[in-house]
Amino acid sequence: MRIRRKSPAVAVHRDFTRRRAAAYSPAMTSQRSSPARRRAVGPVAGAAAPDYQALVEAAGDLIYTLDLEGRFTFVNPAARQVLGYNPAEVIGRSFTEVLTPESAKVALKHFRQGLAQNESTPFFEVEAKRKQGGTVHLEIRAGGLYRDGRMIGRQGVGRDISELRALQAEVAAKSERVSLLEERTRIAMNLYARIADLAGGVTGDPVQSRHALREVHDAVLRVSAEKLGLTAADLKILELLARGLSNPEIAVELHRSPHTIKDHIARIMQRLGTHRRAEAVATAINLGLVAPPP
Repeated sequence: MRIRRKSPAVAVHRDFTRRRAAAYSPAMTSQRSSPARRRAVGPVAGAAAPDYQALVEAAGDLIYTLDLEGRFTFVNPAARQVLGYNPAEVIGRSFTEVLTPESAKVALKHFRQGLAQNESTPFFEVEAKRKQGGTVHLEIRAGGLYRDGRMIGRQGVGRDISELRALQAEVAAKSERVSLLEERTRIAMNLYARIADLAGGVTGDPVQSRHALREVHDAVLRVSAEKLGLTAADLKILELLARGLSNPEIAVELHRSPHTIKDHIARIMQRLGTHRRAEAVATAINLGLVAPPP
């Protein structure tokens, strides 16, 4: 059933807003609510009646109604800002057409559940496709749409939470960086402990002391290399380059093809910000990544 644009819009808005004091009130139920509740949300005596149509038209959130088949019968002007569509472009289309495939499955489940149980659905999130491309994250709250005590569809509010999701992603990325920092701090603390052992002569064994020093050196190299995006294999290639080996010789040493070694060296130079092999070796030596040639 399609609601025409002329007069049903006011009726739809009134039906939509009469049952809630705000857009996200928990009670998005039918017109069969109690008289006490209707009085509670009604206008104060002597006050001007609210202009429900103007409220819906001016709302920044997406407000919509659907028929029993899931086709849009009304969309407020916020559709332009949220989805990039004029309301007329959406009317008559299924709501699944403006959602990503995964979100369409989620929304369809809530839609069918709402029709079957005649109740408001809990908040759920979907990802909608914008007309100009890209997507927008929406938080949806929907309830039944009734006329003369009979359900004729569903109605709901969609709030753009894209900025919130972006902020959450940024927080997650920062948390990951903090975890990495904690790991590096743990490595550093282990280094300090090993150095303290060496300085205090705890072991008294030259072999163990040399082994501990080697562990410290290797750990420092790993941390330094990670910061530059270099792997242990990259460090080995740099070491062989510093010794003056050619690509074929490095390939034999590491049991790799010359082409693979060439790609490795190109990536190493890119990570170090150099353009020639000699520059890459000199930079690695200056950074303490490899020992200078004897």
